Amino acid sequence: MGSDSPKLQASPSAMRRVDTSPESSSPSNPRLGSQSTLRLTQASSEQRHSSASMPFGSRPNSKPPARRVERFKFKQDHRGRLPINISRFLGYRPPGSEPPYHPIPIPPFTWLHKLPLRYEVWIFGWIGALVGIMLIEAIMGSQTAFRDVYSTPLIVTSFGASVVLVFGVIESPLAQPRNFVLGHFVSALVGVGIKRLFVLSASYEGYLHNKAFHGTTFVNGGLSMATSLLAQLVIGVVHPPAGATGLNAAVEADVVALSWRYLPTVLASSLIMLGWALIINNLGRRRYPVYWWCPESALVSTTLNEMDQREEEHLKNLEDGVLRKAEDGGRTSEGLLMERMEGEGGSNRDVEKAEDPGGHDEGEVVVDESGNDEMDEGDRDGAEGIDRAVV
Repeated sequence: MGSDSPKLQASPSAMRRVDTSPESSSPSNPRLGSQSTLRLTQASSEQRHSSASMPFGSRPNSKPPARRVERFKFKQDHRGRLPINISRFLGYRPPGSEPPYHPIPIPPFTWLHKLPLRYEVWIFGWIGALVGIMLIEAIMGSQTAFRDVYSTPLIVTSFGASVVLVFGVIESPLAQPRNFVLGHFVSALVGVGIKRLFVLSASYEGYLHNKAFHGTTFVNGGLSMATSLLAQLVIGVVHPPAGATGLNAAVEADVVALSWRYLPTVLASSLIMLGWALIINNLGRRRYPVYWWCPESALVSTTLNEMDQREEEHLKNLEDGVLRKAEDGGRTSEGLLMERMEGEGGSNRDVEKAEDPGGHDEGEVVVDESGNDEMDEGDRDGAEGIDRAVV
């Protein structure tokens, strides 16, 4: 930076207020001060107007709910650090990739590109449903605490409907892990909690085996199902098959006998099926889950990314804006910048000429200062208006 260039220092807040429009980028623009003052005056009046229109007791600087959620997110997606053949089973998609994705590079999955994608969906959906149900039945029916201690049924029937979503339409928001796992668990919790109020009657379980109409089972079934739906809507974990999970807690005799042991049974069944879905749904050209917690970037804080982008924009505007004009004499081309770094010329006037070739103010005499050759005697006489022949 030349010694004759003025040195300016500005705080970050002042940098954000720099007007970077094409008109204001020229240091000779006489309207620069008035335009900047007008913009700051308008912004101040709008801020005062918005503060005055707020109801009494409200806080203008209170954080919105989205900012509060951002505190619990990661600064970057750490799944990208894992090998691609491992991160794919967590639903990771490399930046810029689009579906259909590449299958796992192991035969026979490498041959899937020869099949239409709908055939792949049919095949993997059938295999996923078959193995998913059999895994739950094998664990619940083998010599485990679920059979020997809890006396759980072979399978909770509502997971048959979940199979259709988790292995058939894996891109659906209703099939994502948050809705799938929490939807079942919340419905089971609500169903068991309401059922506990009705089983205070000693004859309630007897009504379940009796096919006649009984008012307690009639009310309990509808109340458990409706309240389970309400809880899913309030929490934001809607999963249609989970409605049957809450209903089973009220009207299925085997489930009613489980009482609170129904909760670990449902949670274990959900996690077993989810683990298998993460394997089978990521072997081919699809990816599951689409997201883990919400449709936006759930693992990475979007606010931090936006702040980084805004910071880069501010730096770029600073380089192209008024401060750079006053500090460095203008935006230089690559070749001229290299010459200045090597000390081979390139004055501030050269910089302006490189940016605006042929452009200068009226009445301004353009003098080429780039030459380093000294004037000879004839050139000096011509410049002074002396005719040697006459002399």
